[in-house]
Amino acid sequence: MRLLKGLALASAVGAWVVIVIGGYVTATNSGLACPNVIDCGPASAPELAAIELTHRLAGWAEGFLVLALFVLVFSRYRAWRPVRALSILSLVLVAAQATLGMLTVYVGFEASGWYPALVTAHLGVATVFLAVTIINAVTVYRGTPPTTGVPTAQSPKVESANAME
Repeated sequence: MRLLKGLALASAVGAWVVIVIGGYVTATNSGLACPNVIDCGPASAPELAAIELTHRLAGWAEGFLVLALFVLVFSRYRAWRPVRALSILSLVLVAAQATLGMLTVYVGFEASGWYPALVTAHLGVATVFLAVTIINAVTVYRGTPPTTGVPTAQSPKVESANAME
């Protein structure tokens, strides 16, 4: 349970940190300082590229935290439905965030009509993601996982039900 609490809290704090760094990226206009999606490649303004790369690395770290939480929930706490649902939603939202971030870099300023919409959608999804991670962390800290697991084909409950048929 300690690992679950730690990952849930780290995911919520990490989401906030990535949003704060993203705000700094926007304020400094460094969002397009890295021409490549995965790495920065040749940057024309290294100081702006460093800011954008920090945002990307924080995003990657957050993505791995969410993935680790998802794996833990599905391996040990699958029966805890609210936590399971929020962990799935967190994973979907962090993937959507990454996709929007990559699209923003690909589209860039050249497509001036799409760029503001993508950046706004990126912030909107980030806000929902932050809310979901906070709700998940609160649920983990305030709740108690169910004591019974999810019935499987091999569980005694299912076998005894099959024997009665």
